[in-house]
Amino acid sequence: MNKNYEFADIGTFATLKNNSYVLPDSKKTIPGKMFLNDLLKLTGCEISFNAFTSGQFVPFDHKHIENEETFIFLSGHGECEVDGEKIEVHEGSVVHIHPNAIRNLCNTSKDSILTFIVIQTKKESMNSVELTKDGIGVIERTKW
Repeated sequence: MNKNYEFADIGTFATLKNNSYVLPDSKKTIPGKMFLNDLLKLTGCEISFNAFTSGQFVPFDHKHIENEETFIFLSGHGECEVDGEKIEVHEGSVVHIHPNAIRNLCNTSKDSILTFIVIQTKKESMNSVELTKDGIGVIERTKW
């Protein structure tokens, strides 16, 4: 059967801290990080789920050539540094960072986990955000 979707169950946000990602070029490990591109066969963006423990930060400052990143914070408290400016973040904060900005992130809380999602896409790659230009209505109706 031909499927038009991918599905994954990554577990609860509480268990995200048990994951880790090994950087291919440096072999450094980022605890609490899970990328979804291979799991879901993503082709238009990169998504990661993250759970940083108290004091944890990305082990390197970085920037991108073409990709922008949007950080969506789900719980905890921390700081996102962009081009030397520290931005306090917490549940409900959203930070959009342009490709050439130097960035890093740290969980500054003493006792909580900072959980967040990062969506990375090529800058200016959206053709349209209007439903009428990309969405196509169909006659079928889902029956619940």
